[in-house]
Amino acid sequence: MPRKGHYVLHTFGSDLKRQVHVHFIVSAGGLKLSGKAERFTRYIKRKAKNGRIKKKKVTVLVNKPNWVHWSFFPHKVLRKRYQNLLIEHLKERIQKELRSDAPDPDLMVFSEPSAMKGFFDDLKKEYKNGFYVHISKERKDLQMTVGYIGRYARRPPLSEVRIKNYTGEWITFEYKDYRNGGGKVLHTLKTIDFIGRLIRHIPPHYFNVIRHFGILASRVKKKYKGIADCLLEPPPEVDEAPTWRERQTAF
Repeated sequence: MPRKGHYVLHTFGSDLKRQVHVHFIVSAGGLKLSGKAERFTRYIKRKAKNGRIKKKKVTVLVNKPNWVHWSFFPHKVLRKRYQNLLIEHLKERIQKELRSDAPDPDLMVFSEPSAMKGFFDDLKKEYKNGFYVHISKERKDLQMTVGYIGRYARRPPLSEVRIKNYTGEWITFEYKDYRNGGGKVLHTLKTIDFIGRLIRHIPPHYFNVIRHFGILASRVKKKYKGIADCLLEPPPEVDEAPTWRERQTAF
């Protein structure tokens, strides 16, 4: 079931420190193309007496392309799945780097298989419930969602309005301290240190911080997106923005 989706990479936290995290925007469901009877596992919200999430086998008969709406994501399962996939990917990348002609010196500690196994085993013990994943509710307002994502996805690490004071040598900016309830806090740095914090979040040339996957991936978008658009409700029509002259004579 190919799904629609985008992801956005952010490397900064509110205080400009390095805090790499990824935002995923995914569709509440996916496109069914097969005409066969397909049997898959669906997770049910209500829990059994033993506290585990109940599972139910669901059979779907599809005679033509169909959009299957699915707004529930099993949070606990997703956390563990994300953790396992990320760790496996890191292991592969580390091993590939160690086999290269000029491996990164910082990764040489993993040249012993026992060292790598011990490191990731300890990581799993530290995060026994999986890595942190936040899932927001399904969004219904298309225009508001697109506007919010458009502003948030490519926003800079710091907006000018958060800079409260600048003396030439020192700079004071405001950020939200989420560790203490999200209250606003003022932080002062030397200008050179502030610049250092800021520029390390500039991505390398040609590095894509926004990527598309599923039926929005470049290699299949032309083939599948048209089918999905026909099956889904059309977005509401939006009037074109008035010109400058029209705004001046509107009243």
